[in-house]
Amino acid sequence: MKKTDLEKLRGLKINEKLAKTNIPDRFGKQSGGQQVAQQPKGLLGALLKKGPK
Repeated sequence: MKKTDLEKLRGLKINEKLAKTNIPDRFGKQSGGQQVAQQPKGLLGALLKKGPK
């Protein structure tokens, strides 16, 4: 076999392994993706926490 054929087969094996691996749970839909809403800081944040009287 030629060296280029060997490299091609090697690349195909690598691509096949990558295609078979699973995505870890810490990424994608499994992670939950819940983010905490950011509250404004400073005077505006203090006024919003107080609420209406």
